[in-house]
Amino acid sequence: MTLAALLLAVLPARAEIMPRSGEKVAFLGDSITAQGWTNPHGYVRLVVAGLQANGVQIEPIPAGVGGNTSADLLARLKRDVLDKKPDRMLVSCGMNDVIHGAKGVPLDPFKSNMAALVEQGQQGGIQVLLLTTTLAGKWDSDASKKLGDYSAALRELAQAKRCQLVDVYPVFVEVAKTADTLHGLTGDGVHLTPEGNILMARTVLKTFGCSEAQVEKARQAWLDMPRAGDISARVDVVLNKQFFRTTCSLTLREREKLLAAAQAAQKPTLMHWSKDLLASLMKKKVQPAGAYDALDALFAPGVKEKVQAELQSEFDQSIRSIVDGR
Repeated sequence: MTLAALLLAVLPARAEIMPRSGEKVAFLGDSITAQGWTNPHGYVRLVVAGLQANGVQIEPIPAGVGGNTSADLLARLKRDVLDKKPDRMLVSCGMNDVIHGAKGVPLDPFKSNMAALVEQGQQGGIQVLLLTTTLAGKWDSDASKKLGDYSAALRELAQAKRCQLVDVYPVFVEVAKTADTLHGLTGDGVHLTPEGNILMARTVLKTFGCSEAQVEKARQAWLDMPRAGDISARVDVVLNKQFFRTTCSLTLREREKLLAAAQAAQKPTLMHWSKDLLASLMKKKVQPAGAYDALDALFAPGVKEKVQAELQSEFDQSIRSIVDGR
């Protein structure tokens, strides 16, 4: 599935709750939300940029913390959200309640925690939006199915508390059913790729009430965001001891060209493709083509730094030649 096709995925019906410029919007959640802010392609960044592209400038309050469950979110709600007096709060929770197993939160306590969280937010005059969960592994894994139960509880809570629902779960299931590994929604089964973040951000914007034209305007802004499509590679000769790492700064529009190259090379993921590229550059430095007698020689004292700089430059040049069509 191409990025363009991904952006045409089935989404929830419009609801007229578009934020206004100047609003403070809190994004409360776990590592998916934390990375949604710290990653250039994170869904929080994309929501903010998508609204800005449509003339709405919000003040985001990032409040994601890795590893958090519903109990953790409730415990820090006052400090991280209520005391900052946002106009609205988007809550993404449930993943760690499920995948942490015995250290997670069973369904009934999860319901109680989330109800208390919504009540405290509403008592503080905050418009609360509940996000159903994303997926854990494949769409039909046991963990993903259990997340479906937690998402169903969130739907019931949203209806009971009369707060807005951003129904992410069925959208992710629908896309995950047909997405290949190259265009997967997660990189590790949980944390979102650019494709996953785009799908999540698009779902939020549609729930806000953005039209297809407004979402397309947001998409064009996303495609040209600096560093949102960054690519990296690492090749170990001795695991965690002798390795080279390279990075290249890209936009999502540029990244699409690399996805096409990886697909043509029949690579399962962009990470596989970039790692193979770096490995090939390393091997060219070894005899008979290069000056060094073995890969180990690239790590000799006084050599590694020189080779690292060369590999970074050559990696950049290789990527740019594809991106620029040279």
